[in-house]
Amino acid sequence: MPTVVIPAYNEGKGIARCLRAVLADGVEQLTVVVVPNACKDDTASQARSVEVPQSARVLVIETPQGGKTHAINLGEQALREAGLDTFPRLFLDGDIELAPGTLRAIFAAASPEGARVVAAQPRFETSRSDLLVRLYYAADYFNPYHRVTAPNGSGTYCVSRAGRARWGAFPNIIADDSYVERQFARDERMTVVGSFATVRVPRVYRALRAISARKREGARELESIVPLRKDQHAASGTLGAVGRACIVRPWLLPAFMVWAMTKWLERVERGKVAQKQGTDRWQHDTTSRE
Repeated sequence: MPTVVIPAYNEGKGIARCLRAVLADGVEQLTVVVVPNACKDDTASQARSVEVPQSARVLVIETPQGGKTHAINLGEQALREAGLDTFPRLFLDGDIELAPGTLRAIFAAASPEGARVVAAQPRFETSRSDLLVRLYYAADYFNPYHRVTAPNGSGTYCVSRAGRARWGAFPNIIADDSYVERQFARDERMTVVGSFATVRVPRVYRALRAISARKREGARELESIVPLRKDQHAASGTLGAVGRACIVRPWLLPAFMVWAMTKWLERVERGKVAQKQGTDRWQHDTTSRE
């Protein structure tokens, strides 16, 4: 029986859309756990308002304590206590919308015996974003991190039972996806081609810089816990891959300049994130939820 864990912080404007997309695939015996954490909006009530088919169940577990990994741990604990510690298991961000057929595809890819982690292909929705944000993602399209591995920035990662056995409870960190990535060898991580997750990106460049700095701080924080594997992506390799792709497409040179500037700025601004506490560490982007 497949399961889905959705940590959600102030996702009142999108959690119903996220849940409906999950349930729309009609996966039999599906259990979904939504964990609104430290929410100041109606995330929980919006999640409870979604009509659930008879073939599935949705649990909504609220907690006043903020933190994504705390919410994930609480969701998994609820599954164990309900006798529903079953796999494959998808960990899904509360602002993500899966395309039709995606849930079935990633469950199928994660189901065979053996330890593996799979993810959907990200589709970055930039239609409402300002010019600098659109330029950034025009270059980031060529980032190999989004195209072949898992997790991959799509807000999704799905594991088999053997894969989930690689680690215990999630530590209190920012980069839960990178933490999971480091539990698997290169041939155990895969993007499922043809499956898609819509990621609504920041509408303004200021917000993009904030979440970029958060990611950089998350990587630094994680390095002290689980060092980077030799077969994982490295920032220098990413810069080269994106740069080469843009050089042969001269119309993308402005996009590459914005992308590279943002990557430099995130190194400078990472320290601001390190000083934050509680839910502020996640640099929650409200612009994409508007």
